[in-house]
Amino acid sequence: MNRLFLLLFGLMLVFSFWDFILKRKHMERKQQIVIYSIYALSVIGIYAVQYQHDKMLSTGFFLNIFTPQVKTWIEHML
Repeated sequence: MNRLFLLLFGLMLVFSFWDFILKRKHMERKQQIVIYSIYALSVIGIYAVQYQHDKMLSTGFFLNIFTPQVKTWIEHML
């Protein structure tokens, strides 16, 4: 199901980008830069979803450091 969603989202992104390419000449330069940035972030997001997050960034190291501090902070708040 995840792959099907990504396929449909990718197709929608491609068609939307194609529509943007055809209509970009009537837009201001700043607006084009913002839209290009959104498309780039979407492509990076799709790429990141393909892989497990702990393979990209080992979260165990950060959890070992921050967990005791978070526990003491919660106890202090209560």
